[in-house]
Amino acid sequence: MIRGFYTALSGVVAAATRQDIVADNIANANTVGFKQSQTSQTDYELGIMNSLGPELGLLGTGTIPTGLKLDISQGPIQVTGKETDLAIEGDGLFVVRTGGGIAYTRAGDFVTDATGTLVTQQGYPVLDVAGHTIQPGEPFTVSKDGTIVQTGQRIALVAWPAGGATRLGENLYAAAGNLPPATGQIQQGMLEGSNTDMSLAMTQMIQQERDFQLSARALSLQDNTLSDATQLGRLP
Repeated sequence: MIRGFYTALSGVVAAATRQDIVADNIANANTVGFKQSQTSQTDYELGIMNSLGPELGLLGTGTIPTGLKLDISQGPIQVTGKETDLAIEGDGLFVVRTGGGIAYTRAGDFVTDATGTLVTQQGYPVLDVAGHTIQPGEPFTVSKDGTIVQTGQRIALVAWPAGGATRLGENLYAAAGNLPPATGQIQQGMLEGSNTDMSLAMTQMIQQERDFQLSARALSLQDNTLSDATQLGRLP
């Protein structure tokens, strides 16, 4: 009986967690360079033993969301005509310096600050291949390999980490170790949009809402059953 309670509860938690992931994808459907997250769901089981020791089999005890990963597929590229807008076509991440150290982003909606330094919307400096900040001057032209024609500096572009990247917020990612150069190209005067698949996201949201409702109903039934059992135990 208690096992049924926790099984139903695990369904509620799993559905709510997956709803949060899908909601985040939908909320960032118009965020420059955003990469949607995807997850799967699996059962977890306990091995059942008899009194002599050998395992009798597996008993399903609940569900848990697993396999959370970034979908790093290409987002749509749109022409803006703004020289500080840079889109990555193919593999790659821009390198920026934050207060907490080096971070990475696909969001190329850069601006120049009061010192003429190329920075993100949050003010983090974009770095070149030598790890230096970039003062491109105005006007400036960026070649597909990231070289700024007027200064010779080359904007750093590194590959997505094989072990996966960690979200930091502000459309930034963290990764362990040194990342190799990317094979992608930079397109100036363009921006990469979010790769959120809205039709898929809405379908997932409806499914997770149904899963949540069913699990919540099962949880309520288990709670009522426990309450009835408690009352029976009190009968004279």
